[in-house]
Amino acid sequence: MQRDKITALAFIGLALFFLIGALQMPKQTEYGRYGAPGNVPVVFSTIVIVLNLVMFLRKKRQDDSTKRVEEKKVIATENKRLLVSVIVCLAYVLLLGHLNFIVLSSIFIATLSLIFYRKKPILIVVASILVTYGIYYIFDKLFLLPLP
Repeated sequence: MQRDKITALAFIGLALFFLIGALQMPKQTEYGRYGAPGNVPVVFSTIVIVLNLVMFLRKKRQDDSTKRVEEKKVIATENKRLLVSVIVCLAYVLLLGHLNFIVLSSIFIATLSLIFYRKKPILIVVASILVTYGIYYIFDKLFLLPLP
């Protein structure tokens, strides 16, 4: 619980830094008040501050020791999943320019989906291929931006 409070304070400080910077940006542009460059950072910084205040102020419930042991097992499993997903993301970034986008992205999406959602693997593979083709079509044909 102490780590949550330290993390919350760190992110509140970081969000305040960005909030101050965003408030110093111009308030009017040629597009009017709503096109000002600081609007979105102000909103996002405020959201981060509010959510971290909630995390800082929440209280931990007292549980019995059996729930704590089960919770530790779940946390260990989730940490392993997190580590594997970080490795998969790094591999994707490093291989992105070297392999075909459609093949690499389909494998990437399917792998991450199978790590976190272990049901219906055939559906996951088919959906990842369709999503990849959809992304490729949108960027290549509609936005006219070639993907690697």
